[in-house]
Amino acid sequence: MKPTILTQKNVCAFLGLIMALTIMWSAKADAKVDTINEVIPMGWNKTMETVQEEFLPQIEIDFSKLKTEPTVTFINKYGEVIAEFYGEKSDLESKFKDFFEKGEFVTSSGKHEFYLL
Repeated sequence: MKPTILTQKNVCAFLGLIMALTIMWSAKADAKVDTINEVIPMGWNKTMETVQEEFLPQIEIDFSKLKTEPTVTFINKYGEVIAEFYGEKSDLESKFKDFFEKGEFVTSSGKHEFYLL
């Protein structure tokens, strides 16, 4: 029988070496994180504020044009949206009576209901 290098003793020693290197690498990575969290002098902080005021314009966002969540959504058997309705459910049921009669209630999330056509 030929002697082999893969004895239990050698394999355990190799695994121990790998574990030690992993621990050392992890400790080194943790040490690098601490060097990032340095204190910034106040002079730099003031210059950053002036730079932000000069180069970054004030942005105003108008949320009134955003689409609200639909009250009722009709989907087909493939999950594709057929129709989305907004408003009070009682008003929608009176206006679109045929849709609600043909559709089968699937689920709801809050005030949003899903029907299968």
